[in-house]
Amino acid sequence: MAIGAQPAVGVKPTRRGLLMTLPALGLGGCGMADEGWTARAARREGEVVIYANNDVAGAVAEGFERRHPGVKVRFRELNSVGVRDAVIAEDRSGKPIADIAWSTAMDLQVKLVNDGYAQPVHLAEAAAFPRWAVWRNRGFAVTAEPVGFAYNGRLLGEVPRSHAALLLSLQRDPSAWRGKLALYDPEKSAVGFMYMSADTQIYPQGWELLEAIARSRPGLYVPGGAIMRRLSSGEHLLAYNMTLTYADWWARNRDASIRFLAPSDYHLVISSVAFIPRAAPHPHAARLFLAYLLSAEGQEKLRLGRLRPLRGYTGAESPGARHIRVGPGLLANLDEMRRTSMLERWRDALQSQPGSGSAVGSD
Repeated sequence: MAIGAQPAVGVKPTRRGLLMTLPALGLGGCGMADEGWTARAARREGEVVIYANNDVAGAVAEGFERRHPGVKVRFRELNSVGVRDAVIAEDRSGKPIADIAWSTAMDLQVKLVNDGYAQPVHLAEAAAFPRWAVWRNRGFAVTAEPVGFAYNGRLLGEVPRSHAALLLSLQRDPSAWRGKLALYDPEKSAVGFMYMSADTQIYPQGWELLEAIARSRPGLYVPGGAIMRRLSSGEHLLAYNMTLTYADWWARNRDASIRFLAPSDYHLVISSVAFIPRAAPHPHAARLFLAYLLSAEGQEKLRLGRLRPLRGYTGAESPGARHIRVGPGLLANLDEMRRTSMLERWRDALQSQPGSGSAVGSD
């Protein structure tokens, strides 16, 4: 194990995994890495492999490859659970492929860091970020994405302006909302469960609202694209807990009738979290890519790829923002007893009326 690394919890390191974390010492264990030497080592490695649950590879990859010719970026798009499972499986098999694990499922990412699957790296670029965005010099938040209501402005007349207004509308006229709401399936989507957990902690009537949504027979999805397509078609009118960046990209590129509203009582702000797996086969290229993600140029490339960068984000333009912070507080989402209890309550609400809870798994 690299000097200063935390002992892994429930993870037995492989000999290969231990050996492959040693380059991290030269990558900035004391914050004094020779960037020129790292870049040369990265060129010798020749590539960096990114496992991510986003589709913004284009702008980021092109910018990085222009900045660092000779290092090829290879993206593999997985869902958030797929990112987690691949990192664990590759570590245990001693046949690693991923150099960067990057996902919006903040709790799953924090769990991997907590369990010893990430290697430490000190980056000068991290100084430009809030303290809560960097955990144990292993997990790095790179975006700030407001979460709220995406809706079809062409078809939805009166838009609820807050969680309380949505709850009241669901209670007063449930038939008007029958099948018209969509959200990430909290049973199948790690991001969906994270949203559910945060809502029930922040909003006093969180469960009352979620149960009302469940009784409306919502569309339940794993991929965000499926939600947006059905919102655009008019099958659904409002997507609950959708990111501004996704809704905005869809409005600019697919359907100008898509709108986004940040609820006036509060709204979540999530971050995608990136780390270097401890067994990364191209550790120098991985460090270079992570530093690029945190740099001013890399953050601007994220914006071009439809994500809102965290660097320079103050939240002043987003009143009512409630940040989900990187850190051990997220581990509560993965407590098995708590998760089971929450999902049982959700399923009970889905089944409270005949035929309710008609989930649409994927496109």
